[in-house]
Amino acid sequence: MSEPESLATDEDLGAHIRRHGYDRLLMLSDGIFAIAITLAALEIQPSGEHGSSAQLFQALIRPVVAYLVSFFIIGIFWIQHRNLFARLRRVDTVLTGLTLLFLCLVALLPAVVHGVYAPGDDEAPFRLYAGMMIACGLANAAMWFYATRRGPGLMAAEVSAGYRLSRVIATFGLPVIFTPALFLSLEQMPKVLLPMAVLLGIVRRVLLPRWLGKTE
Repeated sequence: MSEPESLATDEDLGAHIRRHGYDRLLMLSDGIFAIAITLAALEIQPSGEHGSSAQLFQALIRPVVAYLVSFFIIGIFWIQHRNLFARLRRVDTVLTGLTLLFLCLVALLPAVVHGVYAPGDDEAPFRLYAGMMIACGLANAAMWFYATRRGPGLMAAEVSAGYRLSRVIATFGLPVIFTPALFLSLEQMPKVLLPMAVLLGIVRRVLLPRWLGKTE
């Protein structure tokens, strides 16, 4: 839909400002996503000294798993962000503010993940991580909801009502998945969160398209 601005484009000032605002916000977004993923990887360090390769491997399991989960989730946020901006004609002040709020939360993810890397059975870092996932998911949902409900001119008219509704519903998936983690123990989390993730994936990929018909 929208395309990065070009200095060779001959357009009036209003069109140039709209294109410039879209382009700069998109470039900032991609940069923050890339930095968040990179910083999360830099936190992977074994704690203490380990006398054998087996001990070192065991010490790295938790931080590596935490990083892979974070990479996967940040990747989901990036894909949803990409899909939204691919369908926008322009951005306005409200959507810019919501996007900056979302990016602020994404940029904090490496610091939150660092607590999950730490050894021990303390549930507080996991609850904080779940809370941050919920906050990111709600900010993402707010972006989609505003963009789809805003008057004509923000999102391309070719984007169907079914697709808009399906994407708004889908953005609530991660908040729904991580909300139980605020109350579960470490032993209960995998038993509850994994089935919920599978169920919501089926709803998103199979049931929603059937309920809403053609979505694109």
